[in-house]
Amino acid sequence: MKPVKLEMYGFMTYKNKTFIDFTKIYDSKIFIISGDTGSGKTTIFDAISFALFGEIQREGFNSNDIRSDFLGGDDPITYVDFYFEIDGKNYRIKRIPNQKAKKTRANVNVSHSVEFYKIENEKEILISDGPQKTDKKIIEVIGLDYNQLNRVMILAQGEFSKFLKSNSDEKAELLSKIFSSYLYKEIEEKLKEASKNSKRNLDMISNSLENEIVKNELLGDKVDDELIKLKDFQKIIDIIEDLLLESEKNIQIKNDEKLSLNKNLENENSKLNFYEKENEQIENYKDLLKEKEKLLEDESFYKNLKKDLAYAEKSIAIKPYYESFLDLNKSQKDLKIKLDFENENLNFIEEELKENKTYLGNKDELLKIIDQKKENIVKNLEILNKFENLQKIKDELDKNKKAFEDGKNYKKSIEDNLKEKEKINEKIRKKSDELLDFSRNLEKITNESHNAYQKVFEIQNFYEKALINDEKIKNLNDEKIQFDKANKAYEKAKILLGKAKENKKSIQINEFRKDLKERGICPICGRIYKGEIEFLESFDLDIEKIEKDFFDLELKINLSKDKISDLEKSIDFNMEKAEDIEKNLQNYKNEHEKLKKSYDKSNQEYKKEISYKKDLEKEAFEIEKIIGDLENKLDNLGNLNNIEELENKFKVKKEELDDFDEKKVIENVNFDKKFVENEEGRIKKIDEKIKNLEKEKSSSNSKVESLSSYIKINQEKILKAENIFENKIRENFKCIDEFLKYLEKSKDLIDRKEEIRKYFENLNNISIRLTSLKDYANKEKFETDKIKEKIKNLKNILEETNDSIFSLKLNETRLKDSKNEIYSIEKNFNKLKNEDGILYKLSRIADGSLSNVSGREKLNFETFVLSYYFRKILALANIRLKEMTDGQFTMIRKKQTNDKRKNYGLDIEILDANTGKIRSEASLSGGESFIASLALALGLSDEISMENGGIKIDTLFIDEGFGTLSDDYLEKAIRTIEKLSYDNKFIGLISHVKELKDAIDAKIEVSYSKTEGSSLKVVV
Repeated sequence: MKPVKLEMYGFMTYKNKTFIDFTKIYDSKIFIISGDTGSGKTTIFDAISFALFGEIQREGFNSNDIRSDFLGGDDPITYVDFYFEIDGKNYRIKRIPNQKAKKTRANVNVSHSVEFYKIENEKEILISDGPQKTDKKIIEVIGLDYNQLNRVMILAQGEFSKFLKSNSDEKAELLSKIFSSYLYKEIEEKLKEASKNSKRNLDMISNSLENEIVKNELLGDKVDDELIKLKDFQKIIDIIEDLLLESEKNIQIKNDEKLSLNKNLENENSKLNFYEKENEQIENYKDLLKEKEKLLEDESFYKNLKKDLAYAEKSIAIKPYYESFLDLNKSQKDLKIKLDFENENLNFIEEELKENKTYLGNKDELLKIIDQKKENIVKNLEILNKFENLQKIKDELDKNKKAFEDGKNYKKSIEDNLKEKEKINEKIRKKSDELLDFSRNLEKITNESHNAYQKVFEIQNFYEKALINDEKIKNLNDEKIQFDKANKAYEKAKILLGKAKENKKSIQINEFRKDLKERGICPICGRIYKGEIEFLESFDLDIEKIEKDFFDLELKINLSKDKISDLEKSIDFNMEKAEDIEKNLQNYKNEHEKLKKSYDKSNQEYKKEISYKKDLEKEAFEIEKIIGDLENKLDNLGNLNNIEELENKFKVKKEELDDFDEKKVIENVNFDKKFVENEEGRIKKIDEKIKNLEKEKSSSNSKVESLSSYIKINQEKILKAENIFENKIRENFKCIDEFLKYLEKSKDLIDRKEEIRKYFENLNNISIRLTSLKDYANKEKFETDKIKEKIKNLKNILEETNDSIFSLKLNETRLKDSKNEIYSIEKNFNKLKNEDGILYKLSRIADGSLSNVSGREKLNFETFVLSYYFRKILALANIRLKEMTDGQFTMIRKKQTNDKRKNYGLDIEILDANTGKIRSEASLSGGESFIASLALALGLSDEISMENGGIKIDTLFIDEGFGTLSDDYLEKAIRTIEKLSYDNKFIGLISHVKELKDAIDAKIEVSYSKTEGSSLKVVV
């Protein structure tokens, strides 16, 4: 496995988004991650480990603390996104830890989640999601689990120094996780438990033999304790066989006695059954005879009741004709009442019409008088007008003297007002021009506003359609997701249904075979079958529920298909998105609102200017009015210049009116006006009333004719109905009174119809049964007590015999059961006796007890297996250790221990070639210890790779203490690491050692800030 890219945000000390492209440093083969202690170097490997397995190789670390302390609840979600390559195939895994972060809102609880993708042709294909599924898939793809990867690919700080110095038990614990050797420990425990169980089972078998003899009292007296202790199964079986033979003879004797008793009992029972049946029939005959006599007492009553019922049913059949006849008569009576009312109303209308015409009198003569009065009014009004003109002439003559002075004043006032009027008219003309410009501007704004509104309206409609279209697209996507889920569930249900159907067949076949096994007879062909019966494998499946779920899913899929089809047809995929349209819509709305405000402002100013113009026009109009009044006054003065002419005119007019009294003329005019008004009103009112009465008369005549016609038609119906009804009465009754009598009683009689039917049916049935039992009329009952007593005695004897047989068979069954049980006990005893010896030895070998002697290693089974791996690890480690120490040191497995109570075999000793002596690993210096630890780590890495099918480890991260090495050892360590890179390995070293940093070109430089946390840069 090779890392490709790593991206993380808010991960531990890395507050900000951090990205590493490992492909940039591939060519260097070896790179170093450098930085101060605590700057976040190891955190890079923690991120890779977390991305792959959701765990971090730090003792006591809580996975809930992964989110950076620099982030709060209103910051985005923490994640690690890791790209890697295995055997030329590319993968991506993105993992999110448990945290509180900002999602749709701040401080949301975010759960642990993960997505695992395979990358093909630059497309990401989802392999799995969810922690459990993905963790399993990662192991399948990489070929290593969490513990193995952290020993093969990442050599963590201090881990292999601990491993080097740890005792056998501690090494076993670590190696057990890596090589899954707990399986061998389980085998050891199972062997130990099996040996204990075997001992217990042998003891239980001895107890079960004794219990079996004791619980069967037939054997207790025959089998002595010595046979049980010796477990002499054959002698015990012989005793049981003798007892069974004796039991068979006794059962046969009792069966013969039982056969004889059953024959006698059968004969007596047959005789008793015959007598009892005969007695029962005799008793039945007597009971029926009494019942018939009781029924015949009411025969006359029920015959009359039956006759009345027949008449009642006839009356009910005729009732509709009777009711129809009555309804027609009632209807005829109502029509005649209505006709009489209309005739009376018609007479009243005619009388009132006559009275109004009389009251009106001679209308033509009256109209002539009214016309004459109108002419008089006109003439008198002309005379009154002349009186008025005469008074005016008189008034003018009185004013004439003053008029000449007034005329001069009027002319001057007219000239002054004309000048003022011209000034105001000039202002009005200017204001009209300004208002015309205002009007044009308002019209322009109105047109622009209208166009903007029209555009808003159009876009609003389009936006609403887009919203609906977007909602449909969302619904379509949701529906497709639901369809895919349902389709997957459908395929699973289809497979399960097929399995359930096959299972049902298996169950049916098993039922058939079970029946065949129990009865030994084939239910199809009837042959006897004695062979072995094999049953098919079956499961507890609810086929009805499975079928229901299958068809529910099928229906759901079909409905979903239809819904998807309908949505796809209704969606316009070329339509612009609603959110884009909404932006454009808001622009037009803003423009329209701006134009509206501009219009309102201009319109307010326009109204003010119009108001000002109206005030000017009003002022000009007032001046015009003043000028007009003055000119009229001046004109009047001009007509009176000739005073003599005016005086002569007054005299002539006065002479014309000398014969008339003005007051009398006024009285005549008022009198004539009132007369005309009253008479014209009276004529109009009477004319309208006569017209209305004529209409009412016409309507009333129509009603009279209609009612007369209805009465005639209805009378014909009455005669017809009466004729039908009377015929029905004659056919079924003597008279109508008889009909009415039975009609009145019909309800009660109908209610008793079932009672009448049952009475005659019961009487008839009893007569029939008496006829069938006529042979028993004079017979006497048989005596049965003696026979019953005899049967009772026979049954008691038979019961005693059955009890004896049952007791004998029960004893026989118990003897057979004991025999079979003892056979089984013997078989188990012989089998377990051999197994017990084998299991005991295996258990002792597995726990190392047999090796707990001088000259042998005390190794349990798991430690023995681990020692095999450990020897291989040491062999691989020593290759590199010899290179780094110029052959001075070799690690060997310690085979001796002073404490025999403990497991050993995984302890390490160091063979020093310079001295030829073996010494403890604790005697190594710091640098020597690092070199040995590194060699051991690389050896373990190589062994894990080989053990897992030769998995190629393309990448190795070493996070160890290079600072403890001398220059010589540092050079040798680097040389060894360089050799590793020759095998096309990609190697990363974590160190703050300056010499190491200077020696390696490719770097990831890590720094730390108290406010921003860790950051890094890649240097090539």
